[in-house]
Amino acid sequence: MIFQDPLSSLNPRRSIGQSLDMPLRNFGAATTVDELFDQVGLTSEFKDFYPHRLSGGQRQRVGIARALAGAPKLIIADEIVSGLDVSNQARILRLLLDLRDQRGLSVLFITHDLAVVRSLADRVLVMQRGKIREDGPVGRVFETPNHSYTKKLLRAAPSPEYDPGWLAETVKGPFAMDIENATAFVTGANRGIGARFVEALLLRGAARVYAAARDVAALPDDPRVVKVALDVTDADAVAKAATEASDVTLLINNAGFNSNSGALKNPSMEDARREMEVNYFGTLSMIRAFAPVLKANGGGAIVNMLSILSRVALPMMGTLCASKAASLSMTQAVRAELTAQGTKVFAIMPGAVDTDMSKDFPPPKLDPADVVRAALNGLETGDEDDIYPGDMAQGLRAGLEHDPREVEAELAGYLP
Repeated sequence: MIFQDPLSSLNPRRSIGQSLDMPLRNFGAATTVDELFDQVGLTSEFKDFYPHRLSGGQRQRVGIARALAGAPKLIIADEIVSGLDVSNQARILRLLLDLRDQRGLSVLFITHDLAVVRSLADRVLVMQRGKIREDGPVGRVFETPNHSYTKKLLRAAPSPEYDPGWLAETVKGPFAMDIENATAFVTGANRGIGARFVEALLLRGAARVYAAARDVAALPDDPRVVKVALDVTDADAVAKAATEASDVTLLINNAGFNSNSGALKNPSMEDARREMEVNYFGTLSMIRAFAPVLKANGGGAIVNMLSILSRVALPMMGTLCASKAASLSMTQAVRAELTAQGTKVFAIMPGAVDTDMSKDFPPPKLDPADVVRAALNGLETGDEDDIYPGDMAQGLRAGLEHDPREVEAELAGYLP
């Protein structure tokens, strides 16, 4: 059995490795946890993770691996892609088809999505109120349905036309970036979100990670990590870094500064200047230096770590918001300029994150690892080039589309 909601069907007190090891021991199957991970497209490093650290698509792959642990002849898959976006749906369905062919499995797939039925099934049974109303080969049922209920279902489908290439075309979106075997450069890599980026890139198979920070003492000791002492506001140091890291295909601009100050609160302009110097000019300097490197290596991607405050001001951090808004505008500009050279530019705009930069903002706050996971998942699926991790960012994004002034008034309420 593969269940609809993998988060609720996995034990939150057990690591992923433990959840897969139990059915292997119970059924005496002649395989290992590592082999199951490999079969469903996950790296063995995920063994020590707990379910909440995985994305929806990754959790569903674990659900598939657990179902395979007993070496079944039949898998029952209950609405297993209903909670996923289109690209992740396609990836999971493609995986299931491949496993079916490799293992000679039969799959009983329960779904309300007619596009999924048409793309996946050999035979379809149409049910109404617990009773089978029609069954037959999927092509015949879709093209010449016999029962009135089947005809109603097909008429109600938003897109009844069958696209045989749907699965292949949607596995990767237009902005997809392959992280496995990529060479990444991460600024601000010694703590918070930057440190989590380094960790996650290694887990996802990056060939090398240049980890850059002003203080390199806290950077990890790993043969795939190259430590780089870097201040992004130092033009000579940035140029030197681009020369030495000539194999980079993924640039992650994470270095930032937040004075946690309102626009009028601090009598000095120095903090505001520092925010603009680091958050805007530092990011632009890195992009200018590394754009030729990416072009020489066939394109690649640039990730700018911004904030939902790029789109609306939080008055208690007014000068930060101004620098982030400038960075978003710059991101959109360089995105257009770099398209011709095959370089994709992503903006990551989370809500409040539990880091030193947001220490004065009240909880709840996102775990930095969750932000990084959402960012890298977005890169790998490539559905959008603006990524909004977390409920706060998604809610503010929706609010800005509906009533920007209402959102502005809500954020003004956080002033002391």
